Amino acid sequence: MSIQRQYSLPTCKLVLEGLTDDNLSGDRQDGSRPLMSILVSAECYLPPRKEPIAGGQEFFQSLVNVVSHYAQEFLSGVKRFSFYTIPVEPRDGVPTPVQLQKINPNLHRLIVQPQESYNSAPIEIDLSSVQLFDLVEAVDQFCADSQTLPQIHGNLRSLSRQEAKVHEPVAKRALPATVGLSSLAVAALAFFWMPIPTYQRPIEAVPGESSEESRQGTEAIASGNGPGSRPAGSPPGPAQFGTTLVSNRQITDVSELQRLEREVYNQIDRAWRTPPTFSEALVYQVAAGTDGAILGYKPENQAARDYQDETPLLDLVYIPVDGGTATAEEVAVFRVVFEPSNTVQVSPWEGDRSEVGDRSEVPEVTPVADIQDPTVLESLQQQVYDTIDRAWTQNPEFEQDLIYRIWVNAQGAIVDYEGTNSLAKTALDQTPLKELHQPSADYVRNTTGSDSSLAEFRVVFTSGGILQISPWKGFR
Repeated sequence: MSIQRQYSLPTCKLVLEGLTDDNLSGDRQDGSRPLMSILVSAECYLPPRKEPIAGGQEFFQSLVNVVSHYAQEFLSGVKRFSFYTIPVEPRDGVPTPVQLQKINPNLHRLIVQPQESYNSAPIEIDLSSVQLFDLVEAVDQFCADSQTLPQIHGNLRSLSRQEAKVHEPVAKRALPATVGLSSLAVAALAFFWMPIPTYQRPIEAVPGESSEESRQGTEAIASGNGPGSRPAGSPPGPAQFGTTLVSNRQITDVSELQRLEREVYNQIDRAWRTPPTFSEALVYQVAAGTDGAILGYKPENQAARDYQDETPLLDLVYIPVDGGTATAEEVAVFRVVFEPSNTVQVSPWEGDRSEVGDRSEVPEVTPVADIQDPTVLESLQQQVYDTIDRAWTQNPEFEQDLIYRIWVNAQGAIVDYEGTNSLAKTALDQTPLKELHQPSADYVRNTTGSDSSLAEFRVVFTSGGILQISPWKGFR
């Protein structure tokens, strides 16, 4: 079985592709995640470099060893090994796949020897200390993952006496102790002449004031501003979702929910590239801001907890830059379902609760189609047909027709669209509508006072590859 594992940090992402050896890994399964026992390929992404550095098991073992030992030396200040800090002599004519050199205290050079041809020039990447520590953290996450390549590890050990020996003169080492004893003697003499402080009985706190201060402290922590709050700039995890995001004001406007639903779906659909290995649907509660950014998520079933590393949700969570915190705003809460058939479904969370009622009972808010002139409609129909026909280059793989309702402005731009059946929603990627979508800055759904005039069309993508477009209400 093919397996993919990712270890993502802000400036580094480690992606491992491998297989499960049923004969060797039968006793190491933990019941939830399969054991990756054979490495097929390893890729390390280090922005701003677009292409990853990649290789097989020899490359990855060298990367783990070099990064682990280099980090130990960099943090301890004790130099132990030389094979990763300077160019090494080739072993049997083959250089070490990965090396690290210290350029200065804030710059480190990662050297990777291409494994396809050892005669080609090596790849050199200069890393800042932040990038280095993100790379170290990704390697540490891998080493802590008992279900991924347990035969590969960093081979770290404690320093021996010989390695930790400090080569400094006795006088230099004794100087701090001498200065410390002298300072202690001076401080003792000064305190000897100080008057004895007067004892005053402490005043008991008023119960009302104590409870008020306690309440304010609790509110500060709950709002993310107190000493017990989470670190600034870190994304809300599943445990904090219910108290930090849903507590904000929720968006209930149907038209706004429809817009954000499409934004969230498009983000997840574009980012979900991991082939599913689960057999049960993964259900999540996801919160999005008014700009469509995903602010947090919470698993709703056990399968969602076990297989969340096969979803792109953690990578899509918005993290404020410069160590800031997210501004309090209205949020929309959605139900996101990852199906084993490699499809994703997004719907408003309130629309799936029994106490709210069937979502079909909520009145549908649609844009106002105020262009009714037959001559204008005919001209826009031909213009939209030409635009979609040129963009639709993919051969249809669906067995039934896909029917959409679209809204077009007076210039022929598609400002909104919706699928009229379930197949049209799931097979949207086989049409060019997402790429042709151009929401106008001055266009607001269900706003009759908008200056934008709209026309409404019915678009059909047939299973035979024929495109059909007609006014939604026909020519009057």
